[in-house]
Amino acid sequence: SCVELGKRAPTPIREKEVTLCMKCQEPFNSITKRRHHCKACGHVVCGKCSEFRARLSYDNNRTNRVCVDCYFTLVGKQASLAAENSVICSFLHHMEKGAGRGWQKAWFVIPENEPLVLYIYGAPQDVKAQRSVPLIGFEVSQPEACDRLERRHAFKISQSHLTLYFSAEGEELQHRWMDILSRAGRGEEPLIHQPIVESVEEEGEELGAEAEGENT
Repeated sequence: SCVELGKRAPTPIREKEVTLCMKCQEPFNSITKRRHHCKACGHVVCGKCSEFRARLSYDNNRTNRVCVDCYFTLVGKQASLAAENSVICSFLHHMEKGAGRGWQKAWFVIPENEPLVLYIYGAPQDVKAQRSVPLIGFEVSQPEACDRLERRHAFKISQSHLTLYFSAEGEELQHRWMDILSRAGRGEEPLIHQPIVESVEEEGEELGAEAEGENT
């Protein structure tokens, strides 16, 4: 089942009993269509249908060859789990000063268990980050006129000779990122549960006001 996928070793199907790839239905041969086992579901598939890698819980979270269907199921689960356990995560456009490349879109995550590190992924489904940036010591600011940025809702982080520019989809997301990155740059823990505390306090004030009205 999808829930148990990757948590326990599958019962492999004997290769000699399978003549067609169990995904694309192409016949196997000894030269161009060799047999491979998906380490998640145990199906026998060809190289093209098993050119994917995913981390499997039963193998100490190591990366294994899996079929295309298991890849999207497993990576989707892992990306969802990473998003749930993050301080903040979203798509941003980014560009490094002096790198010679223009704006690129990527998926950015600051994990709850590493709130002082920024991870850059190509997409939410990616298992491995393209880059990680330790945030302590970085200063966060609005771009200056000399930066000549052509994107809205932009901001930058700078440290020594490294400057990274970012552009968010909206003003609210821009401010959230700037606040969290500023705290991380100072080495402060993020206020992950602040909105919940504020809503509880507001609810308490409303209840208190109602009770006072009843007493009068």
